[in-house]
Amino acid sequence: MAEARVGIRVADDRQSVTIEIGPSSEQSEPIALNLDQLTQIIKLLGQARALMVEDEQKRPLDGKTVETVIDPPWYIQVAQIDGSLLAFDHPSYGPLAFALPRADVIRIVDILSKHLAYAQTQQEKPS
Repeated sequence: MAEARVGIRVADDRQSVTIEIGPSSEQSEPIALNLDQLTQIIKLLGQARALMVEDEQKRPLDGKTVETVIDPPWYIQVAQIDGSLLAFDHPSYGPLAFALPRADVIRIVDILSKHLAYAQTQQEKPS
């Protein structure tokens, strides 16, 4: 597979991006995309990535560096499965939702409750 060159430039008005993808050795034509078109490409690339890793074993995230978003818009509802649907609006990827089985919800609630209790005891300690 030939080595590719990828370039992305956001317009000054932030209303569009120009993407250029092509072999490193050749000139390529830039393509202008609006926000909806860019979001669709991100979605399609995500689906392609999911196919590439679908047979790989899920690995724990403990100790890994992950992109962190502070205070994203979020939403929770009962899921179609026995559990909950948790959705976030990620600035890089758009809305993402996770259907979490009941056992995971219980574990998450337990961990977050312990975090809240720990934070409360730290605030109550005299200086």
